[in-house]
Amino acid sequence: MKNIVVFFGGISSEHDVSVITGVLTLNSIDKTLYNPIPVYVTKNGEWLYGEELFDVAFYKKNDFSKLKRVTLLSGENTLYIKGRKLKKVGDIFCAVNCQHGLNGEDGTLAGLLKLHNIPLVGSPLFSSSLSIDKGFTKAVLKGLNVECLPCLTVYKGDFIKDNQNEILSIEKEISYPIIIKPANLGSSIGVSVAKDKSELVSGLNVAFLYDDKVIIEKYLENFKEYNCACYQDKSGYVVSKVERPLSLDKILSFKDKYECYTGSLDREFPAKISKELTEKIQQTTKLVYKACEFSGIVRIDYLYYENKLYLNEINSIPGSLSYYLFTDTLKGFTEILNLLISFSVESHNKFKARKFTYQSGVLSINGAKSGKAKTFDKND
Repeated sequence: MKNIVVFFGGISSEHDVSVITGVLTLNSIDKTLYNPIPVYVTKNGEWLYGEELFDVAFYKKNDFSKLKRVTLLSGENTLYIKGRKLKKVGDIFCAVNCQHGLNGEDGTLAGLLKLHNIPLVGSPLFSSSLSIDKGFTKAVLKGLNVECLPCLTVYKGDFIKDNQNEILSIEKEISYPIIIKPANLGSSIGVSVAKDKSELVSGLNVAFLYDDKVIIEKYLENFKEYNCACYQDKSGYVVSKVERPLSLDKILSFKDKYECYTGSLDREFPAKISKELTEKIQQTTKLVYKACEFSGIVRIDYLYYENKLYLNEINSIPGSLSYYLFTDTLKGFTEILNLLISFSVESHNKFKARKFTYQSGVLSINGAKSGKAKTFDKND
């Protein structure tokens, strides 16, 4: 049976959401085809393995003492249990990245797995790193002629050094109310809306607890939010229907997204919007997915305000992999995972088939054969 390793958890503030995504994915993998292996990354960054990790209730105990520590060895695609002697868990056929935020969604894990020659269901390093940083995202979107809200970037060091000048610069460029976001976080953590200077200072102080880089935008009142997801398989690009999340708060909070989710009661799906707007959202989603070379399931969030559509955020690892935007059953999610695993392995094999070496004469130049450095005349 081919081993599929699912990475989840991590040191990010989105750790608990990642656990939900990871456990759901583990239990949805087709066990007639694959052997799912959990690798839970603790809040301290330690990799743990054990059958208990398939049960979401296990994490509430917060006792991981019986789990096995695991690791990879340089250049190998094998997972090992750490101890006095390394014990082989199994060779990894493919991995699934369900690790939200730092060291997972930012491309770190994708780079590590590539070094170990392991196919990955999830986006590669470059597209992951650009999408998790809201400032970099806007720069790329501008190049693609995709509309997004103008923003200011504030750095923690500059704010600490001269917060009065930073506040004045913000107020000069953007009128209240404004929205404050940590540049590299999702799930609305650290996000706040400021109506005046006092709330702006407070919001920045909170955001800087989570990131050294903060994005400032004009807050749109009475806007509508729309979500759309995309993935690629052997048949091409698959784009979901458009969803409209519903919230009574001024922004869709972490609580809205994950603690109070009740299915259709807090969302409109498919969104009751015009055919033209639906097509624009879906076409933009596909354009960005393709141009940024994403892989796996990616969800893109939009804001609609005064008849204008703005791309708000790209989630390269959305909560629960946004499977509910494509299917209303876990069986359907299993089928999607089969497609993603197959496509990822095939893409990885195509990558390995490229020619990476070139026989040059560089090492045969004067001095190279003996390993001695070439000496030069002082007038050279």
